[in-house]
Amino acid sequence: MRQKFIETEEFKLELTLTCGQTFSWHRVSGTLYEDGNPHFYTFRDGKPVIVEGTDRGLKVRTELEISRVRSALGLDHDLDKIFSTFPEDENLEDARASVRGLRIVNDEFFPCLISYLCSPQMRIPRIKKMYNSMAREYGDTVTVDGIEMYNFPKASRLSEVSEQDLRDLGIGYRAKYIAETTSILTEESFRPEDLENMEYEEARERMKDLHGVGNKVADCVLLFSLNFLQSCPIDTWVSNTLEEAYPELVGESYEETSASVRDYFGTYTGYAQEYLFHAAREGMLDI
Repeated sequence: MRQKFIETEEFKLELTLTCGQTFSWHRVSGTLYEDGNPHFYTFRDGKPVIVEGTDRGLKVRTELEISRVRSALGLDHDLDKIFSTFPEDENLEDARASVRGLRIVNDEFFPCLISYLCSPQMRIPRIKKMYNSMAREYGDTVTVDGIEMYNFPKASRLSEVSEQDLRDLGIGYRAKYIAETTSILTEESFRPEDLENMEYEEARERMKDLHGVGNKVADCVLLFSLNFLQSCPIDTWVSNTLEEAYPELVGESYEETSASVRDYFGTYTGYAQEYLFHAAREGMLDI
């Protein structure tokens, strides 16, 4: 694989890839990578992408065009422009100062969807374990520098796996949702590319046609895979943060709260949510 370099500004690789928004990137470990810099890998179009964070930017090894890597890591998002669109808000200013360099990723649709189907009532390590189990059991393995890297299976491959096999792998009741949703995607009665041409609320409702997908999972996939940057996933952590810091935005339902939050923060609500959520979770906000 060819090595390339991306100069970056206001970007922290490790923060972006370990804050809980993506399960498609994996930390690389091994003797060849013990240089103190964070190394992660993912796959795009079945091809491995290995990135190393340095003080000046990213060392990238891949056969893909560098624009694909920039897109995957949100490096083309103009953070100054994004934050200039927000209302004056002390909490958000503190959050940006505390977690500066966080970007919203753009993962491939199917791995992102399956990871979030595994997420309800689960902590991040458990979601990663389920995701990685499916990748190891049913995905392709690529060896780079003596290190095995696992590509998450395509929908066509996972559709061949029975619900019971998924349960035996430790997926639990979510196996039913994964099996049914994978079948729908394989039959092409649902095409992810169609969502890109929809308005946000229409796309969220269409996502809910997939088994096991509710408002929160739909919002996660729209935000972290389809570039709907106005999307605002609301889970327990986010709900608690809103109740503490923005009680006036909390409605009677998920839909009401989502609409209020988007009305307040605007076009890039997803960024506001990610910064506030992460800063609050790490105890960096005085709320």
